[in-house]
Amino acid sequence: MTERLKELLATRALPHDGIIGAGSWCAEVCGDSDITVREGVAAQLLIVDGDCTAEVNIDVERGGELRILHVVSHRSAVNVAVAMAEGAKCIMSQLVVSPSDTRVVASLMGRDAQFDFGGAFVLTDDDAASVAVDVNHISSDCVSRTVVKGVASGESHGSFSGLVYVAPDAQRTNSEQLSRNITIGNAHIETLPQLEIYADDVKCSHGATVGQMDADAILYMRQRGLSLTTAKRLQIEGFVDDVVLHLSIAGVEDVLMELMAEKLNRL
Repeated sequence: MTERLKELLATRALPHDGIIGAGSWCAEVCGDSDITVREGVAAQLLIVDGDCTAEVNIDVERGGELRILHVVSHRSAVNVAVAMAEGAKCIMSQLVVSPSDTRVVASLMGRDAQFDFGGAFVLTDDDAASVAVDVNHISSDCVSRTVVKGVASGESHGSFSGLVYVAPDAQRTNSEQLSRNITIGNAHIETLPQLEIYADDVKCSHGATVGQMDADAILYMRQRGLSLTTAKRLQIEGFVDDVVLHLSIAGVEDVLMELMAEKLNRL
């Protein structure tokens, strides 16, 4: 599956100095790494976790744009830190389908920086996974958006924690954070969105929900001849589809849906 992603994106291995130019790149995480996107450069980065503990530090220089796809399909503990200079932009998608601990820390250091994060985790059996997204608004006139959707079934346990920090000088911050989750069976999901605001002129919102599957929708599909398993799968696919279909990197939706389907078959 990883090889298909790399082929579809025509990725190149990271250079030894970690400085990437325009085009598509792949970081196979086996240890700590430092990556820099030069001023004004637009690039794509596929991050694939190995069975490891690691930190990936990324600097997006002034006016740069980085689109990140982070695929977590191995047992791992990986921190991804992204710092954005003035006018820089980072759009990140994350898909978690294995027991793991992931943390993303985005720091908007320069004026007019933007950060957009869309993530989904799907857990089954006795999986345990945690997803954390911290967004630090350090400078003024910056925008961030975080949307994370979680699905857990069986005896699995998932958690999401999100922090939006707004520094005193980060006036005119615009930030949104949303966590939506579905549990099936004895599964459990914890969610903890937080706002820490020290500026006056800001627009910030957050929200979180944890619920069960829509019984009426399942009954409707059963009455039209679908099996219970198929009805549940279709509902979960619809729940996470907007994350998969609005990926930071286009052209890999089918591959990621195949990866997710392996988990959905075990709900």
